[in-house]
Amino acid sequence: MDFNELLDFIGSDQGAVAAPPAAPPAPSAIIGASLSRIDGPLKTTGSALYAADYHLPHMSYAMLVCSTIANGTISSLDASQAEKMPGVLLVLHHGNIGPLFRVAPGSRGGRNSEARPPFEDEKILYWGQDVAVVIAETFAQALAASAAVKVQYNAEKPNVSTKLDEVIPAAGTPGGPHIESKRGDSEAAFSSAPVQLDATYSTPVETQNPMEMHATTAVWENGRFTLYESSQGVINHLNVMAQVLGVPRENIQVISKFIGSGFGSKLFPWPHSALAAAASRQLNRPVKLMVPRKMMFSNTGHRPRTQQRMRLGATADGKLVSLQQDYRNHTSHDDDIKENCGEATPFLYSVANLQVTSALMKRNVGTPTPMRGPGAVPGLFAVESAMDELAIKLKKDPVAFRLAHDTLIDEEKKKPFSSRHFKECLEVGSQKFGWAKRTPEVGSMRKGDLILGWGVAAASWGAGRGLSEAAVSMKSDGTVRVSSGTQDPGTGTYTVLAQIVSDKTAINQIAGAVMMGIGMGLYEETICDPRNGHAINDNFADYIVATSADMPAIDVTFLDIPDPMMGEYGARGIGEICLAGIAPAITAAVYHATGVRVRELPVRIEDLLASRVLI
Repeated sequence: MDFNELLDFIGSDQGAVAAPPAAPPAPSAIIGASLSRIDGPLKTTGSALYAADYHLPHMSYAMLVCSTIANGTISSLDASQAEKMPGVLLVLHHGNIGPLFRVAPGSRGGRNSEARPPFEDEKILYWGQDVAVVIAETFAQALAASAAVKVQYNAEKPNVSTKLDEVIPAAGTPGGPHIESKRGDSEAAFSSAPVQLDATYSTPVETQNPMEMHATTAVWENGRFTLYESSQGVINHLNVMAQVLGVPRENIQVISKFIGSGFGSKLFPWPHSALAAAASRQLNRPVKLMVPRKMMFSNTGHRPRTQQRMRLGATADGKLVSLQQDYRNHTSHDDDIKENCGEATPFLYSVANLQVTSALMKRNVGTPTPMRGPGAVPGLFAVESAMDELAIKLKKDPVAFRLAHDTLIDEEKKKPFSSRHFKECLEVGSQKFGWAKRTPEVGSMRKGDLILGWGVAAASWGAGRGLSEAAVSMKSDGTVRVSSGTQDPGTGTYTVLAQIVSDKTAINQIAGAVMMGIGMGLYEETICDPRNGHAINDNFADYIVATSADMPAIDVTFLDIPDPMMGEYGARGIGEICLAGIAPAITAAVYHATGVRVRELPVRIEDLLASRVLI
């Protein structure tokens, strides 16, 4: 496997960031050249068509009716008033939706977001669950009629607790304890280690919320579906919809020309896609369904809450002898979604004794879904925070401590990496940041009245290769056409296919991920009302994300060492790795400045005030 690392050095003093590096050597005319985005003019002029931008003859509009409880059953659903309202064409619910099917488990037919198809039964498992959908001649008519659908519930108290401390389910049961990785005897090595760290770290629910809301425009015509989707995986979407709708794959076409980002929330189909398609089939006319922003905080996925106990043992002279990571994450009641927090742990550092375990905690929440850097991002927050704490406990420099535990082989699999440049990342990052000027004592670095804090964290993300195919044709007018069953999630796929490798977009990926990492470390948290499971900060005013005004100067440096094992160009994907490592570097800097060790994200001013530190 390939091993990619990015070292994130975070300082509270923007002036400490080095000036941009000198321009790199001129690239070839195509490979690595900085080119204008092919899709740029289309997006800036409004010509690019997103899923909700298609206006077709006889278009109708759908609006979801969502549950207002998080646990219980529907006792009655009365759509009679809504059905009489002007322009209303159809109201679908459990009683009249018709057959929608589950995706066969373990099949090659793809992955759905929720195992249960919409309206399968009258159980309610989370606030915001779809219970009905209204289709009308206009959007305004559908919106008005959706409010007229009367739903009564047999409500039960929901469990949306953020504490993941309850007894783990028994081994062998869904969600029960599972050993992800193991070598040596980590428990014995930890017990006998003269220097020990035993700490628990938590990350909150984060919601992707891309600017383009989830949407489907469905067309049923002559026994065939055309689905205009906001999808990060058009082939998977096609395979899933064929099974859910009960039609042959060749009778479905999925079109996703442009996506206003997804960050993982648009990887797998959500129930609204099947509902739009089912409504189109019943009405025999196009149906457009958009998920409101408020509902995207409940029913289109999120990064699940994690709780991770880290136990690290070392010798008195600083040799890491044991690393144990026991993590839990919450999941929905019907889907066992594991946040793979231990993904990078087995091969990040050299240690003879290691064990990673996982467990799932059921909650009355919508089904979690991958969010940019799934697993490794929250997992590395715990691992890197613990490494920083242990280094300080040993009175070791955090960079030197990591360098001392570099390895050129995957000690789990006993195989060499095809490439690993962890050491170079640390050394180049240290030099550019001026790490040698750091003084280790808490609060010892100042700039005028400001207390400065510097922190470092490592990041890792596995690189993989998969089968793909494309058709290339030379046309009589001298142009070349490249056809591939993929989609552009906003990262410049059209330009990359034309250019093969785009260096302009790589820097943007890193800088954008740093911005997301600042949001993860300092701002983002979806908060549920414990009484009804409602995400109470379900809007961009109350769900805080990092903005341009929050951004420091960002200096992105690439080592530019290709890995031919990854492909002809030696290029690696960077979309995920560049988010990992940012949050633990921030909390390390917070500790360096204040002496307060924040182990639960996001960092809050209350964490510092409660410790009565001088800021």
